[in-house]
Amino acid sequence: MTPQQKQSFIEGFKEMSHSGVTILTWGFVTGIAMAKSTLTVHQALAMSLLVYAGSSQLAALPLIAVGLPIWMILITSFMVNLRFVIFSLGLQAHFSYLPLWRRIFVGYCTADFGYLLYIKRYPKPQTAHELHADHQHLRLQWMQGMQFANWSIWQVGSISGILLASQIPNSWGLEFAGAIALLAIIVPMLDRASARWAALTATVVAVATYGIPFRLNIVLAIGAALIVGMMTDRSPKGSTP
Repeated sequence: MTPQQKQSFIEGFKEMSHSGVTILTWGFVTGIAMAKSTLTVHQALAMSLLVYAGSSQLAALPLIAVGLPIWMILITSFMVNLRFVIFSLGLQAHFSYLPLWRRIFVGYCTADFGYLLYIKRYPKPQTAHELHADHQHLRLQWMQGMQFANWSIWQVGSISGILLASQIPNSWGLEFAGAIALLAIIVPMLDRASARWAALTATVVAVATYGIPFRLNIVLAIGAALIVGMMTDRSPKGSTP
């Protein structure tokens, strides 16, 4: 790694670290939820390290607890994580020059904050001339610095929650802390009319279908939000809603 690449990596790491408290809190709450579920400590640790997707982990836990078939758990997790498909599509033009395994790795490591901060800093992909001039791929190094910070902070919070869950009383109201952490992630993303319409739709559908089994109201809310978001997304980013 050249000095310029190392500097870009460090800058990306520092950028993500500004959101460290939110990521740590959300990871901690998710770790406690896994530890207090039907999973063993080793299973919870494996889920934290391999799945690395807090929302789908929380959605899958009640389905695992009641013994639903694996296909239903996978479909639910896929629906909850559909936003990452959109993130990947948004980043595809930026990193299409990478070999397949590198693109898969970048996609796996991209979380909500990482996508938001990268697109905010680099709204347009590099032209062929710019890419050729940037032979050190400094954008990629900046992205990977953010991803490493996000993954590290998340794992510290999640693993701490798993290992300390037995010492933490339920009366602490950790669900509320998790909700606040999620709000800190979501609110900066509502920078377009389509995003605000999608969020409003998700809220209404989730509340209206709250009583259905297995928390499938979350799946319905996500599906409805995606449809409304795509239907209302008619203007380029940065335009006035």
